[in-house]
Amino acid sequence: MEPTLTAMLRDETGKEAARRLRAENRLPAVLYGKESKLLSLDGKEAQKLFNTAGTSRLITLKIQKKNRKTTEDHPVLIKEAQVDPVKGELLHLDFYEVSMDHKVTLKVPLVITGEGERVNDGSVIEQMLYELEISCLPTQIPEKIEVNITKLAMNESILAGDLELPKGVEMITAPDEYVVVASAPRVETVSGETVEEAAETAEEVAEAAPAEAPAEES
Repeated sequence: MEPTLTAMLRDETGKEAARRLRAENRLPAVLYGKESKLLSLDGKEAQKLFNTAGTSRLITLKIQKKNRKTTEDHPVLIKEAQVDPVKGELLHLDFYEVSMDHKVTLKVPLVITGEGERVNDGSVIEQMLYELEISCLPTQIPEKIEVNITKLAMNESILAGDLELPKGVEMITAPDEYVVVASAPRVETVSGETVEEAAETAEEVAEAAPAEAPAEES
C-alpha cells in the first residue's frame, strides 16, 4: 500500500511566506498536474515520508478542501526536493500527478544483497551504480531492486542487463552499465616500487650497512 500525505491549500507565495510556514513547522509544496496547486504540509510528516520513501514511491496526496472535512486524493510522485545542505532538512517539495494507466519513468535504488554468503576470495566489492532508471505503471513501481552478489568472484562484474526486473518493469538504463565489480586488491606504490619491494629494499640496505660502534663512556 502506498504511503499517504495530507496537504492544505495555500495562497501566499514568496520567501517571506515560506519562512512563516516553516516557523509554524509546515513545509511549502507545489503540485503540478492538469491544474497546479500551492500547498503546505506538516513538516514532520513530510520529512518522515521523504526519509523512508525517497523520490521513487507512489504517494497518495490528500488535499484538504476549504471546509477541512473532506479531501481530494491525488496519486503523485516527488518531482523535486529542496534540502538544507547543512541540516539535511526539507525546505520545499514539488509533486507531479500521475495517471494510473500511463507509464512513468523514474529512478529506483539498487541494493546489494548476499555479501555475507559470498566466498571471501580477497576481492574488493565496488558498487558502481546506485540507481536504475526504469519505466512502468505507477502501481508497478518497485521500492528497490536487489543485486545478489553471492556468486560474484574476483575479476567478475554484474551489468545492468544482468538484473532481474519485476514483471511490467522496463529498464531505461543502458544494459552495459556496470553495477557491481569484484576487483583484485590494489597495491600502493612508493616511488615506482610496490610496498613489498620497498620493504625488501629497506631490509637489504639495513643488512649491508656497517654496525655503529658503541658510544664510549667518559
